[in-house]
Amino acid sequence: MELILIKSYNHFKFFEKDWITILDENQNTNPFIEYENVSNWLKHSDGKTEIEIYAVKEHNRVIAFFPFQLKKTWFGNVFQFLTVGDTYYVDIIARNRDMKRIIMYGLDNIISQKKNAVFLLQGKVEGGATFDNLSDYLRARNLKEQTAQMITSEEEVDENRRKIIFSTNTVKAKTYLNLLLLKEKVKTMRINRVSAKVKR
Repeated sequence: MELILIKSYNHFKFFEKDWITILDENQNTNPFIEYENVSNWLKHSDGKTEIEIYAVKEHNRVIAFFPFQLKKTWFGNVFQFLTVGDTYYVDIIARNRDMKRIIMYGLDNIISQKKNAVFLLQGKVEGGATFDNLSDYLRARNLKEQTAQMITSEEEVDENRRKIIFSTNTVKAKTYLNLLLLKEKVKTMRINRVSAKVKR
C-alpha cells in the first residue's frame, strides 16, 4: 500500500472517480461526504485551513481516503476531519470490508510521519463502523482513547455522536491532549448547567 498526500482542491479533483466509486459501493446515504460536497468545501475554503487528505493506494488503485485538516500548534499537529465548524458528519472514506486494515495502515503511517500529533475526530456514532474500528486500532496500538460528547451549539449536546480524542505517545502530545480534554469537560459542564436551567 502507498499513502498519497493531497493538499489542494486542484489535486483533489484527480481523485473524483475513486472517491465516488467507494461511496457507490458502500451505498452511501451521508450527503456530507459526497464528492461534490467535499470538493465544493475545498474550493471555497478560506485558504487559511491546511488541508491534508491522505489517499491510500493498493495495487495501482485508490481504495480509501482520510479527509483531514491540520492545525499546527506549539506542541505539534492537531488532526480533525474536513469541514469541522461547518458540519461534523465527515468520515473516513473506505469500503466497509476494508475499513479495519485501512485504519491500521493509514494511521500507522500518518503517526510515523507526525511524531507529535493529537486527533480530534468529531461526530462518530458510538457503535458505528468507524467508531468501533478506531477503538480497535487504539487498543491494538496501546494508545489511550478518550471520547467526549458532541457539542453542536452553545446550548445543545448531541447524545448520539461522540468525539474520539487520542494522541501519539510523546510528552508534548499527551500534555496537549490533557489540555484539550479539560477544555471539553468544562464546555460540557457549562452546557449541562444551561440545559438544567432551561428545564426548570
